[in-house]
Amino acid sequence: MHVIASKSVRSLRDLEGKTVSVDLPNGGTFVTALTVFERLGMKPKIVYIEQRIALEKLKAGEIDAVIVCGGKPYKSVSTFKDDRFHLVTVDYEKPLQKDYLPASLSAKDYPNLISGEDRVDTIAVPAVLAAYNWAPNTERYRKLSQFVDAFFTKFPTFQNPPFHPKWKEVSLSAPLPDWQRLPVAEQWLKSHNIEAVARTRFDDFLKTSPATAANIKTDADRETLFKQFQAWDSERNARAQVRSGSQK
Repeated sequence: MHVIASKSVRSLRDLEGKTVSVDLPNGGTFVTALTVFERLGMKPKIVYIEQRIALEKLKAGEIDAVIVCGGKPYKSVSTFKDDRFHLVTVDYEKPLQKDYLPASLSAKDYPNLISGEDRVDTIAVPAVLAAYNWAPNTERYRKLSQFVDAFFTKFPTFQNPPFHPKWKEVSLSAPLPDWQRLPVAEQWLKSHNIEAVARTRFDDFLKTSPATAANIKTDADRETLFKQFQAWDSERNARAQVRSGSQK
């Protein structure tokens, strides 16, 4: 979630009562922005303007902020440059933690809006690859099985150039409450110990962070924290890969 506003706006809550563009109705940005504002009890003045036009209106002082939801680096945000504006912090508040993940933006992502070593905290909107639950021993299920094996096996390829950097943050084993993983996908993950490795890293993390572990009261709390850990771990690994590549 990218929030572009003047540098006088320090956090999302500073937009209370201000004019904010959330793109055209029924798109991803529209849905996310309105949901976030509702969860936080905020009431900005919402306008529905196509992003390119909205950014021009922001420069002209006709609106106070533009929200853009999309994988970083997002083209329209990357090409926006005006020293009067920056990316605004979206704090990972409790009302947002059930359905969103913590994320951050850096100068590497947006050198036009973030300087030096600064990082801007925001939230990420999870995306899921869903398939119809075809009955086993059917042709449709067989094709799904072939897709899972091919996609999961070759998945590391997507995490390297020339593919979008966002692939580095994708997790094949992330839990999704109230959804059932396709049996053939579950079997593939178990046979390759993907889930076990992720859980082991999570358990090790909790041992080194007792304050975080103390916040776990229920199984639901544990799964929510595990999901957040996977997002953080994926982003950390992505940054490590970039640093390693730059040293070669």
